[in-house]
Amino acid sequence: MSCGLPTFATCHGGPVEIIEHGISGFHIDPYHPDQVAALLVDFFDQCQKDPGYWERISETGLKRSFERFHIF
Repeated sequence: MSCGLPTFATCHGGPVEIIEHGISGFHIDPYHPDQVAALLVDFFDQCQKDPGYWERISETGLKRSFERFHIF
């Protein structure tokens, strides 16, 4: 997130508190690989339909990183 890339992280543990699913990144369940694959495909489909989608997720991820961790 702090690099400005859309973030996909486990839905178990700390990332759940950091990432707002669908807003600043995405939660994935590593125990359900089919769901992970579907989420990734959906993300890239959405990026293709809406060229600004990647940027919005990236920007809100950066904002969330700054708010939570004051890294910048």
